[in-house]
Amino acid sequence: MSDWGQGAKNNNIGWGQGAVNNNISWGSVHEDSWAGDTNIVGFAYDTDYQAILDYATTQGYTLPSESQRLKQNTLLIALKTAGVWSKLDTFANFATDGSSQFALIDWKRLVQYNASTSPTFTTNEGFMGNGTSSYIDTNFNAVTQGVNYLQNNASRYIFMYMASGTGALDGRSAVNINNSLRASSSNQRINQGTTALIGGAFDFNSTRGMKSIHRTSSLNVELFNGTTQGSRTALSASMTSSNQLILRSGSSYGGHEISMYAMGANLVSENAAFVNAYNTYITSL
Repeated sequence: MSDWGQGAKNNNIGWGQGAVNNNISWGSVHEDSWAGDTNIVGFAYDTDYQAILDYATTQGYTLPSESQRLKQNTLLIALKTAGVWSKLDTFANFATDGSSQFALIDWKRLVQYNASTSPTFTTNEGFMGNGTSSYIDTNFNAVTQGVNYLQNNASRYIFMYMASGTGALDGRSAVNINNSLRASSSNQRINQGTTALIGGAFDFNSTRGMKSIHRTSSLNVELFNGTTQGSRTALSASMTSSNQLILRSGSSYGGHEISMYAMGANLVSENAAFVNAYNTYITSL
């Protein structure tokens, strides 16, 4: 119990003092305070984020720090508010101070991505390929598991923390199918078989940030560096039944560092909000 004038228990708040370094004014909630965060009466994580923590605990994974759990909870809520979360089939956030196993959790499906041939995990940044053999298998097959990701309505998102030359951002075990390249190329593909883009090359550039490709119809493809958009065309084709891979396309591998990956319905209308929500999260780490 708090005596009159005691203030918030874990923040040393005197009468009218406010919480030092927490920007809490008299009478405001101490939602943003990092001291005693989840000891607040009535505090609860978003139910979907709580399910992620429960899954990780059951698996014996090391959870993120309490302060980062709050940031991840805020990220998930922001994705819901933006209308992004409901349109995703798979989402993994590799940028965490939890264990590498926690980093590989698919937040949507509560299953694991698999790290193959030891990509390097760096706390709060993500996984880096070696450019020759390492990659991440999402264990997501859009043909058999896709709900929102469909032949003529689809998107793939990658947050690239650091580029290493050119090479694959993502793809399939079969070369040149559903692949994105860290390069200026007409071979950026989404549900179009091995067909190249019509309308010129698109450069997924080396600048840190979100890279995404969207199919909005049987013909139209939209590509983004962050919120900078390019429009191309490529006739869609039946999707190949295989898992989506990160940092690999066939025998081509990327040496980039990746912080986040997602797939779902096209998110052209929601793209700016998605980019802003994730930028806010990762710049806070």
